[in-house]
Amino acid sequence: MTKENKAVSGYHLLMILSQVDGNISAEESIVAGRYISKHFMDEFAQENETQFLKSLKTENYFLHFKECMNHFYSKSSLKERADLVRFAVEMVKADSKITSEENIYLNELLEGWEPEHSG
Repeated sequence: MTKENKAVSGYHLLMILSQVDGNISAEESIVAGRYISKHFMDEFAQENETQFLKSLKTENYFLHFKECMNHFYSKSSLKERADLVRFAVEMVKADSKITSEENIYLNELLEGWEPEHSG
């Protein structure tokens, strides 16, 4: 990541999730933008992060996604994580289809943070 903060990690998680199927729909972009503007207004340079993500090779998406998950988890509250998951689910459903690639990443997010939801 170009900056180590929660906003960048959240943005990267959502954008990678929107890109894994090879097609970023306008609906997905709207949901991601809504999340960022709601939670992290002016906390990072979106253009820089978008450029970073464009330069990230597809084969590195999953590793970077996991790194962002861990970083976001370490810097966030349970409520913030639940809100990010809610936006992530809304985003992958925004184009009315969930691809197998999106499902893999979404499951990783849900299962990676699940221990706090049990019990």
